[in-house]
Amino acid sequence: MALRQETSMGQDYQKMPIKDLKALARQCHENHDPEAARVFVDRVLDMEVERRTWYAHENPGFQPFSSTAKLGEHPGGGTAAADPLVLAYDRGIRVHAAHEEARQFLEYARLKPRNLLAALIQSAKTDRRVTGPWGKSYDQIAADTGLYAQRLGFSPGVMHGNTLMCYDTIKHDSGWREQVETKHVVPLFRNGQAVKDAAKQARVELLLLAKI
Repeated sequence: MALRQETSMGQDYQKMPIKDLKALARQCHENHDPEAARVFVDRVLDMEVERRTWYAHENPGFQPFSSTAKLGEHPGGGTAAADPLVLAYDRGIRVHAAHEEARQFLEYARLKPRNLLAALIQSAKTDRRVTGPWGKSYDQIAADTGLYAQRLGFSPGVMHGNTLMCYDTIKHDSGWREQVETKHVVPLFRNGQAVKDAAKQARVELLLLAKI
């Protein structure tokens, strides 16, 4: 019975609005549940992957879909946990307010770029049905991390051996985004386990922040 109740609660968390989920994740909430914090972090990372791989490319003259995309892939040919986003896209939904909330939470967390990159890679690989670039093993991704960094919006970056130089972006009050010359070095990963370890560290930091 306890197991069934736990499963039911987990399913409810998956459907819960992100604001309500964040409230339950906080330790000061009277109905705080550690599982809510875990689901919240998963949701934030998933939505950030969606925003970076889809929504960030929606600009005049760019079509975020492809006639060559394979069945089961999201419009554009990628394969990151597509189903919920495909439904939203079909309904004409582009940028959802929850995606902006997720972005702001990650920005506030101030994760090391290397750890954020690893966590986003891991999130993009969560759906076991994926094929193509995201269906590759962690070791294969680690061998070509620069490509995945660019796919996830660490753009465009300048490759220098095993590091990626990323440009920061400033969002002005007018909504205009400007790339600035301030650069930070993002070490790439020596193997797949290094990607997993960095992703785990990022998730720990996000879980602690979510509970505050």
